[in-house]
Amino acid sequence: MHHSILVVDMAGYGELNNRGQLQARAILNKSMNAAIRTIGLTQASLAIHHRGDGMLMVVPPTISKADLLDLLLPRLARTIHAANADPAGNRVRLRVAVHAGELIQDATGWFGTDLNLACRLVDAEAAYARLRASTESDVVLIVSDVIYQGVIRHGYYGLDPADYQRVRVRAKEVDATAWLRTWPTDNAPVPASPPLNERVGKPL
Repeated sequence: MHHSILVVDMAGYGELNNRGQLQARAILNKSMNAAIRTIGLTQASLAIHHRGDGMLMVVPPTISKADLLDLLLPRLARTIHAANADPAGNRVRLRVAVHAGELIQDATGWFGTDLNLACRLVDAEAAYARLRASTESDVVLIVSDVIYQGVIRHGYYGLDPADYQRVRVRAKEVDATAWLRTWPTDNAPVPASPPLNERVGKPL
């Protein structure tokens, strides 16, 4: 069945001590809860696998990809930025990958080549390099060409194709085009978008 896939990884997680990791996980979980609520869901309504330094989310086909990109992810970035304003805490920085495709579920969970691709994207050197270079950014997003061509390039709601840079991802079995963007930490205004209940004509 077709699903959207969102993979999140925290940069520098392994360099933290146990208390630091606990704090970072709490910030990510709280931020993701707030982000998920913007699309009318809760974590309990999604298939989420917590990976220690991040999470893997399988999103049902009834949830629009435009809502993920234009509502959920900007809210996630803003909430992470707000948490990072606390001088007493460790800064949380994320690499996030978004893809969509056919997944299979068995007794132990979800699998499939599209899930593999999403995991390769979040670990792509291009995503690591962008986060290292963008020192003022809290979140770098990498999306598959499927997501860019099917959703982003059409400019639904607050999505702007000009925010994304084309990159090549080569890792293990993957040789694919992907697209990168960052969210800065200067609280730059996000383009106004209709609320969830007024968003019509959006792609699934």
